[in-house]
Amino acid sequence: MKIWENLIEDTKKIIPSDVQCEIKMINSIDSLTRFANSHIHQNVEEEMTDLYLTFHSDGKTTNLNFNITSLGSIDEVVKKALSEIENNPKDSSWPGLASKENSYDGYRNLSPENPDLRAQKVKDFIDQGGSFNGAGYCSSNVSNVFVWNTNGLSSSDTATSAFLDGIFRSETSSGSSHLGHKTLENIDGEKVGQEAYSIAKESQNPQDIDPGVYEVILGPDAVSTILVFLAVYGFNAKSKVDGTSPIEIDTQQFDKKITLVDDPHKEGALNFKIDASGSPKAQTEIITNGVPKSYFHTRRTSTELNEKNTFHEMFGWGDSFGGLGTNLYLQPGGISKDEMISNVKKGIYINEFWYCRVLDPITQVVTGLNRNGSYLIENGKITKPVGRLRFTQSFMSSLGQGNVLGVGSENRFADSEFGEGILNVPMLHLKEFNFTGGVSG
Repeated sequence: MKIWENLIEDTKKIIPSDVQCEIKMINSIDSLTRFANSHIHQNVEEEMTDLYLTFHSDGKTTNLNFNITSLGSIDEVVKKALSEIENNPKDSSWPGLASKENSYDGYRNLSPENPDLRAQKVKDFIDQGGSFNGAGYCSSNVSNVFVWNTNGLSSSDTATSAFLDGIFRSETSSGSSHLGHKTLENIDGEKVGQEAYSIAKESQNPQDIDPGVYEVILGPDAVSTILVFLAVYGFNAKSKVDGTSPIEIDTQQFDKKITLVDDPHKEGALNFKIDASGSPKAQTEIITNGVPKSYFHTRRTSTELNEKNTFHEMFGWGDSFGGLGTNLYLQPGGISKDEMISNVKKGIYINEFWYCRVLDPITQVVTGLNRNGSYLIENGKITKPVGRLRFTQSFMSSLGQGNVLGVGSENRFADSEFGEGILNVPMLHLKEFNFTGGVSG
């Protein structure tokens, strides 16, 4: 992009030779179609370009962030940064800049998807709902990132994604479905609508059941919530630095059926192939047959822990967050949804969780609620829809040895508390899951 090229050329002319500098630019075009009451009510497109600058001199570091519209001259930015550095404390864990050899050229000049196609996907969804009220959104995104530093690194990458997320409601129930892909063309609106309608129809007139420990079958969105919490609060190496991570590398902490990888090069992966340092990512084993193999490292955490960098630095999040895998795949098994249900003597099917909060990061005890489709399963059959339940459950032990009874055969991109498109997962059948309250308390 011309604006990026001009910015770097201007920076090279004025940056002092004794100052280390890194500049990142993120350009995103977000296209969104919203619908409610089974009608489209909003269609918008927004282009944003944000800059993140890091300066290091005399053992001190400062960071500046700008939207491109608020950026004056780069000369003023450099003067501001050097002035701020003088008042900053020493940066004892400064990890340095990425090497020139890490440069990566992945930029593609792509245009946003056609809004008429988003409208068609919404129509395909709504048409499946009969008399039920439909709501949700269809979105697509084109994002470009550029990274340059005074070591000579120059990297770029482009990522695309599209999502359809919808819900149908009756007077006593709701059912939701979510699907993601690299392109809108490959989103099956009818399939998403059929699933949401089926859940809403089958979960009408829910009945309250007593809290307690139940077998559960978790839909992909519920599975994604468990895994993203473990990723952010456990496998994030910043948690290890802070002493709050429960993860122990090369120890059998999870069931042998659990294998999780971060693979930005997998066909259909939605997110960038470089991290925020501009360095290329590689496939990383996170959990192999229940054994943790790696944290998500950044330059800084790998320096602090004296471990190998896995290049999971996040764009726009800064050093305080740490690292996170954004192309996570849970290895599927060989069991269909119907087979899972037939294997349950007494349990609950959970379509998705919401409003989840960590109570104890060390044990990964999380509390939250079910929503948008839950059913009681008895003797291998769904017998009735159930109402709201509160769970209080260690996400570590939920995937612990012997607690994973089955892994679904079909994967898909799922939504989670930390965003969509991060995780591609199947359903899970768990032996025990602790529900501590219901509607009455």
